[in-house]
Amino acid sequence: MRKTLLTAALLLSGVAAAADLKVYPYDGAKFLAGQQFDLRVEAENVTDFKDATVTLDGRAVDGLIRTTTKPTSVEWTLRGLSVPAGTHELKVNFTDASGPKTAVARWYAVPATAGKARKVILFIGDGLGWNTVNAAQMVAHPFNPANGNPTGKLAMMSDLSSMASVTTSSFDSALADSANTASSIATGQKIMVNALNVYPDNTADTLDNPRVETITEVLRRTTRAGVGIVSSAFGVDATPAAFAAHTRRRGDYQAIADQFFQGSVKPDVLLVGGSRDFIPSTAPGSRRKDSTDWIADSQKLGYTFVSSATELNAANTGKLFGLFNIDNIPSYLDRAQYRGAETLKDFTDMPYLWDQTRKAVETLDKNPDGFFLMVEAGMIDKYEHPLDWQRAVWDVLELDRAVEWAKDYAKKNPDTLVLVTADHAHSLSVYGGYDAAQGPGKREAVGVYEAAGFPTYGDKRDANGLPLPETARTYAVGFAAVPDYCETYLGRRVFLDPTVSNGKTGAEAGYVPNPKICEEGSVQRTGNLPPSSNQGVHTADPLPLFAFGAGAENFFGMMDQTDIFFSIARAMGVDASKK
Repeated sequence: MRKTLLTAALLLSGVAAAADLKVYPYDGAKFLAGQQFDLRVEAENVTDFKDATVTLDGRAVDGLIRTTTKPTSVEWTLRGLSVPAGTHELKVNFTDASGPKTAVARWYAVPATAGKARKVILFIGDGLGWNTVNAAQMVAHPFNPANGNPTGKLAMMSDLSSMASVTTSSFDSALADSANTASSIATGQKIMVNALNVYPDNTADTLDNPRVETITEVLRRTTRAGVGIVSSAFGVDATPAAFAAHTRRRGDYQAIADQFFQGSVKPDVLLVGGSRDFIPSTAPGSRRKDSTDWIADSQKLGYTFVSSATELNAANTGKLFGLFNIDNIPSYLDRAQYRGAETLKDFTDMPYLWDQTRKAVETLDKNPDGFFLMVEAGMIDKYEHPLDWQRAVWDVLELDRAVEWAKDYAKKNPDTLVLVTADHAHSLSVYGGYDAAQGPGKREAVGVYEAAGFPTYGDKRDANGLPLPETARTYAVGFAAVPDYCETYLGRRVFLDPTVSNGKTGAEAGYVPNPKICEEGSVQRTGNLPPSSNQGVHTADPLPLFAFGAGAENFFGMMDQTDIFFSIARAMGVDASKK
């Protein structure tokens, strides 16, 4: 409003406000040679538009479509542009009543190279920062009390071909969310928070933004390789969506579900959590606004549909679609150890992530031209947000079993690259030991340094061989970015949110510690997030990347998250310039 009033005041005074030019892709963008993207030029605060020229490497860009979204703007759009290898300069010369103005964007396109990998299995642990990996390592492989050495290593940390540390950021923020970070891996671009594989634009429509081609779209366009998407999160959550969809708003759930089957990727394998967005509006639990039924319609497209671990394991097909819950697949602890009816409800036969990974690979392996498979352990993040470190860490252990299977597959199939990384980190940290015999919420039961001792995880294990969380001496684990909450130091068999509403509205609305947790016996912690925050948040901490097999040498040292896209393309020898 203030900007509008200022523009009006300048016009009344006879002084035209200078037009604001924006160009997407942004200055400094890097692409694969031949990777397709949409060009968007926007001029805001325009008064009496006179002339404009848009040139790429000194030549006029043909095919631009001019629009006027509002009375004070002019836009130009060109869909499906690509550039050859090398450095390129887009230049916009614009003139209105305020005079001439110029905007320049320089891009670089990477040439195609030969690659060793015909098959890629990319594991993304949502929220899997270095500290979360380390916590899982300390639980899975306790230290030897006789000498302090670890008794083993996680599969993801063992027999590495290469490794890297990965930094993150957003197009519009130093901090990141799952949508833009997964999109950076998928496209090689910096993307806005909450956006999936698109650049900004000045329209209200979240589905018309300028797009950039993903690694899965490039493979679909230029090869006959298969594509698979697996996640333990609900079906259209940010990370699985990043490998098949385009939208400014990750919450466009119905549109994302449609893009899985109507977009340019159409994965051969789609094994995900919740069904809310794939079932018609009349079905219980549906979030759709129409009668579309992708369970039925997918089968008309040749997919075999499965909805349980039993059906998944029995499937033998070339196209596979699986939904295993109405929402997210609950934590490993809830499925394998606690098995509470209030959590599982009617979904008592859900697969483990290693089951989903194995069946996805078996299905994609029917394609002689190789495949790209993304597997997300989506629930790590969803339990780190509410500060439930036990559920988060045991989901890392579930992920590690899937990685172990994939590494064994890669040994038998040496043209396979296995990658394990994350989209972003959380502020989890192990800082001591805890004497569980003293019960919940006892600060005096926390031991630090030599008083921490050696926790006793692994003294009892479940049917899958993973340790039980209940043991005599546990770890003291905390988070750095938190709301006000009650700390018990121990887990619980039934999940509880750390906060509840304070019951107020307007400016006074906020959250307070969950009294049910406080009543268990606890220490109340004062948070450091705004009172409007009801859970923990992502951090800017660097992420691990572990690489095994063919092309692993492309992943090393300090990498930006966008570099992962280009390293995958090099490992696979992707040539995006193919028609």
